[in-house]
Amino acid sequence: MLAKVQVQERTIRVALPEGTERTVTFPTAIAQVVGFREVVAVRCEPDAYTMRDRNVFGVTDVSGEVWRVDARIAGSVCTEIAAQAERLVASLSDGRVVALDPMTGKLL
Repeated sequence: MLAKVQVQERTIRVALPEGTERTVTFPTAIAQVVGFREVVAVRCEPDAYTMRDRNVFGVTDVSGEVWRVDARIAGSVCTEIAAQAERLVASLSDGRVVALDPMTGKLL
């Protein structure tokens, strides 16, 4: 898991292994954070004007990437995320539970 994560409303600060820090600001408030060894998954609050769906992102410590959850779940809001057996599990507003690759946000 990444060393240290701080959340302040819409911004996440991630301490990287080499002693640097990464700051990412999202379009809406951060509702939940789940950490893995090389990535922090972030679930943002949906908003009717800014972000209606695909409200899960990942901040990696590899090449400074930020991913957004797979487009195949478009139309469904993620209501909860959890780490299970090295996978990111997302509960969706339409009742589905999907497994995602935590490094890319792609459906498994």
